[in-house]
Amino acid sequence: MLQNYLRVALRSLIKQKIYTIINVLGLSIGIASCLLIVIFVTNEFSYDSFHANARNIYKVSLERKYPNHFTNYAVIPHSYADVMQRDFPEVSGVIKMGGPINQVVVNYKDAHNDVKQFEENFVMAADSNFFTFFSLKLLKGDPKKVLINTNDVVVTEETAHRYFGNDDAVGKTLSMFNQDYHVTGVCENIPHNSHFKFDFLFKWDDNFFGNGQRDNFTSFSAHVYIQVKPGTDVKALEAKFPKMVDTYAAAQIEHDLGKSWVDYKREGNDYRYFLQPLTSIHLDPRNIEAKMQPGGNIHYIYFLIAVAVLILVIACINFMNLATARSTERAREVGVRKAMGSLKAQLVTQFLVESVVLSIFATVLALGIALLVLPSFNVLVDKHLSLDLTGILPIILMGIALLVGFLAGSYPAFALSSFNPVLVMKGNFSGTAKGSWLRNGLVVFQFFISIILIVGTLVVAEQMRYMQNKSLGYNKEQLLIVERAGALQGKAKTYIEEMRRTADVEKAAGSFALLGRQGDFFGAQFTPEGSSEILTTKAMGIDDYFSETVGFDFVKGHSFAPETNDSLSIILNETAVKTLGIADPIGKKLSQVQRRQTGNVTVQYTIIGIIKDFNFQSLRDPVTPLAILSNEGLGGGAGYVYLRVKGKNASGVIHAAEAVWKTLVPDQPFKYQFLDQNLTAQYESEKRAGTVFGIFSGLAIAIACVGLFGLAAYTASLRTKEIGIRKVLGASAGSIVILLSRDFTRLIFLAFILATPLAWYIMNNWLEGFAYRIELGIGVFILAGATALIIAWLTVSYQSIKAALVNPVKSLKSE
Repeated sequence: MLQNYLRVALRSLIKQKIYTIINVLGLSIGIASCLLIVIFVTNEFSYDSFHANARNIYKVSLERKYPNHFTNYAVIPHSYADVMQRDFPEVSGVIKMGGPINQVVVNYKDAHNDVKQFEENFVMAADSNFFTFFSLKLLKGDPKKVLINTNDVVVTEETAHRYFGNDDAVGKTLSMFNQDYHVTGVCENIPHNSHFKFDFLFKWDDNFFGNGQRDNFTSFSAHVYIQVKPGTDVKALEAKFPKMVDTYAAAQIEHDLGKSWVDYKREGNDYRYFLQPLTSIHLDPRNIEAKMQPGGNIHYIYFLIAVAVLILVIACINFMNLATARSTERAREVGVRKAMGSLKAQLVTQFLVESVVLSIFATVLALGIALLVLPSFNVLVDKHLSLDLTGILPIILMGIALLVGFLAGSYPAFALSSFNPVLVMKGNFSGTAKGSWLRNGLVVFQFFISIILIVGTLVVAEQMRYMQNKSLGYNKEQLLIVERAGALQGKAKTYIEEMRRTADVEKAAGSFALLGRQGDFFGAQFTPEGSSEILTTKAMGIDDYFSETVGFDFVKGHSFAPETNDSLSIILNETAVKTLGIADPIGKKLSQVQRRQTGNVTVQYTIIGIIKDFNFQSLRDPVTPLAILSNEGLGGGAGYVYLRVKGKNASGVIHAAEAVWKTLVPDQPFKYQFLDQNLTAQYESEKRAGTVFGIFSGLAIAIACVGLFGLAAYTASLRTKEIGIRKVLGASAGSIVILLSRDFTRLIFLAFILATPLAWYIMNNWLEGFAYRIELGIGVFILAGATALIIAWLTVSYQSIKAALVNPVKSLKSE
């Protein structure tokens, strides 16, 4: 019997080629879209799950509470690693990691004894138990011995091949940080679904990462991970951390700041340590500073999951609508079968088999589409995704094909099998009111989803444009940044002066921070005169020409000047002044306790200027208190050189900057970037997300239109005689088109009314993640509704015009 069902199903599908092609394409595009989203989402949730003990490994992170705000940090004082191993019996293992360190110059001698030099960005350090703590395979070397000595370094397989080709890397010498390191091991390349990455891993050294502090419970210096014993109550372990802080950090804070720990906490300060499960670090929704690599966005993942489900639902609805559109053609077939004795169950089975066969075809085609577009999709999402056809995926795909086939074919099967054979054999078939309500409801639901997706696409695009064009409080255009200026050492001032004399350079200055880069702004604590409250701020160091070079707007006072010694001068932004509560701040003093080898010293800074608030970090975060110090008090020099290009001869400035660099430090690589491009790149993930969202939204809308096209054909077929009568009575073709389009317009309007509140709620929540955001006005919703309506009109118009142009004699002739 099943063989007969299959034979009839194939015969029917082949007979109706156009219907079959449209349906298969609609389903296959929907399934392929879902498949790509599933692969992406699965990859996002798989981060760090490859470690054998992943479920028992946690990262120790910090919520640093200040009097008026809090900040989460991925790095904590390194001494807590020893404390946790010693004081908490639940902890079975601990490891410290440092880095990643970027812009590291690595030297080595090749086989011809020539010195080669590279700049590397993924250099990290770890304790000696790294390869027994984490499940990264060592291809060469002993896991327990490769990181024993302070000059040991392990490289990845890719790095070893890049430096040494096919030669054995073990035993080779690399120079970095003015020290020789011996390669003791080669490990497998770090998987792409890891929250950390390194090319070079050397032995952790307290003197290097802990600034020489053996006991450190306040300065953030290490990434600390713990492994707990199976069955450990992690929340109970976290509850012990406040007492740990009281025991170990209080005395150091009292010594450094000269006030009691109780008073310090009473003012609103605290250190709250928490545990992040290893496998949730990548998608942790909290804004955590100093992460090893940018994480994913869990809200973006939820959005994509919703879009995948909606696309599949729309594809199924599309199938139903197209099957309904064919109901007039299949009605006589049903009548004949019933007259010949076929049971309703047999007819339902026949139509379900047709649906499942079509779904299987669509799934196979979807797999081909997914394989074809996967490379482009990888470029779009910046991933290395793959389709594994040897595992469980084929079984899942077959399950999807059967599920979609039954879901999409269920309504048409039961509806078609219920036709009255007497009526349909007479040619008096017409849709029921119940069927009409269901079909209209499906159309409303399709465009309800479509309008939400259109609103989402428009809002994401508008927010990205807003962030790219928003005034940051300084002039980011035409600023060429020379990186690695620290390599100039004592020649930084000479380099800046030489560049200032270059014809196409309007201004030149130095700074220790790159505007927009979070990690370049260090924390500092100040106490206003006459107050005991300590203000924690972000801080940066600049030279005398920096303010005018980038275009800071001074509300009061002035910047540092070449003719004065500004080592004890300080500039604040407006937010810092408000937080401190200082009236008439120019000339007031701020004191800072500085730790030195001879003991703590209190330094007094004089406020000389107030800068209008500017976005020195990401637009995702609000402007926080900022203190700007002169590089004269920070040992001079600079980490970055800012060159404002005059006119459009940027290439000439780059060549001149490199030429002067090579004259002063010929052995150091020259590196540069444009500030505006760097700032734009910060929002690449959001831009990429918007593009992906837009593409899948477009596919969902296209699939919905295919269903609407079929439903319009069905509606026109039901009203054939009505149209013929209207034309005989003098109705024009235009009035017929308007008549047939009017009902669909009502459906789209209803979908718009239902979708608008939900779309507003969803996108308003998404925008809450940005400190600076657009406001959701009515315009974006009207545009989305108008877009959906125009798409629907264009889809329906073909069938409407076709029906309006039919000769009324043909429409009214008796069967």
